[in-house]
Amino acid sequence: MATTDTLSDTARDIQSRVAPQIEDARRELDSLNQKVAGFIKEKPIASLAIALAAGFIIGRIASR
Repeated sequence: MATTDTLSDTARDIQSRVAPQIEDARRELDSLNQKVAGFIKEKPIASLAIALAAGFIIGRIASR
C-alpha cells in the first residue's frame, strides 16, 4: 500500500512540475500558428512557393 501512495505522490509531483511547461509550450504553438496563418493570408503566393520548394527538397532527400 505504501508503494502505491509513493507512486501516486511521485506522479502528482511530476504533473505539478510539468503542467506549467506544457501550458507554456501550448501558448507558444498557438502564437506560432497565428503568425503562420497571418503570413499565409497576407502572402498566399509566397506561401505556396515556399511550400512547393520545401516539398521538392524533401522529396529529393527522401528519394535518395
